[in-house]
Amino acid sequence: MKDASQKAKLFGLGLSRTGTKSLTAALAILGYNVVHYPNDKTTLKELQSAIYHLSILQRYDGVTDITVAPFYSQLDAAYPNSKFILTVREKTGWLRSLQKHWNHELELPVMDGYPSDYKSHLEITNFLKVAVFGCCEFNPARMSYVYDLHCRNVIDYFGDRPQDLLVLNICAGEGWEKLCSFLNQPLPEQSFPAVHAEAQLLPIP
Repeated sequence: MKDASQKAKLFGLGLSRTGTKSLTAALAILGYNVVHYPNDKTTLKELQSAIYHLSILQRYDGVTDITVAPFYSQLDAAYPNSKFILTVREKTGWLRSLQKHWNHELELPVMDGYPSDYKSHLEITNFLKVAVFGCCEFNPARMSYVYDLHCRNVIDYFGDRPQDLLVLNICAGEGWEKLCSFLNQPLPEQSFPAVHAEAQLLPIP
């Protein structure tokens, strides 16, 4: 019998600030137990060691945000028949939002009173910034280039498998109709969630 951790999963491949938290909330409404941006020590160690059968996926149906965004090819191989969702956004607005988010993280002090695991959060954040963007300092030209490259590479990778990739622009109003059609789920009665939260500080337990 196949290990439950190797069953098909859901992966949100959108870069941070493209509606990944709203996507995670929407998937929860549809009954999927998906974790947004896991930043625990185990996940960090596994990614640094190129281990893509992630321990956290023994407990979750999927992962969203940049924890998995750069590793879609490896995750595709590790979890056959999985579904992938690329959230996108108008780039000028995305850059503005990303810069605010980036600066917010840099301004957070590391001092007494912060969780003991906060250093781990910073460690995986810096690792993922380098893995995704190739830098730890905000640079709009670099971020713009990476955004275009990431979207193009993901779309090209799934070019002959359109059934496995959904491109979703939540910020432009796309929501339940496209998502539910892709996942073969009925339309919920409630509105599509719009989550505008600050950076997550605590690691996933």
